[in-house]
Amino acid sequence: MKNSALPHLIIINALIWLAHFRFPELIFLFAIHKTANFGVWQLVTYFFTHSSFWHILANMLALWSLGGPVEAVMGPRNFLIFYLSVGIASGLALAFLDPSPVPVVGASTSVSGVLLAYAYFFPRSQLVIFPFPIPISARWLLITFGIISLVAFLWSPNLGGISHFGHLCGLIFGWMYLRWVWRRWRI
Repeated sequence: MKNSALPHLIIINALIWLAHFRFPELIFLFAIHKTANFGVWQLVTYFFTHSSFWHILANMLALWSLGGPVEAVMGPRNFLIFYLSVGIASGLALAFLDPSPVPVVGASTSVSGVLLAYAYFFPRSQLVIFPFPIPISARWLLITFGIISLVAFLWSPNLGGISHFGHLCGLIFGWMYLRWVWRRWRI
């Protein structure tokens, strides 16, 4: 797609991930903190920062796979606004409402919003999620992901080192954006 925002988002994530090898303190500096270490810039930097190769790989594969069709519907500018809005709104919720004291990094909040948008625009689209060879509709993938995130959050807010609250925030703010911003104003 001409002028796609996706490659730029992925490149920024990759560059920040690579930079943390030279500057390991970046992860701490860019993460969302729920303490006196909180900085306003973290509302944007946390979702461009990842803790491991598998973390960034999973988020960027999901972003690339689901984001392309969503961006095709919304347009590059609107998609970028959506992605950033969901990430920033989720960051605010993480900073002030997340019961886990652990700092949060990763694009999962915005990617969860992209999953919701994909299911919103293409509910019957069939997806195959590696390593499971069984196709699942986007709607059922979204419902399953939401239920797993909710159960895991209720079980333990930071179960497995994953911010399940962040996933839920991404889903909620993605829905709010599509419902109240996209449908009414189509920026």
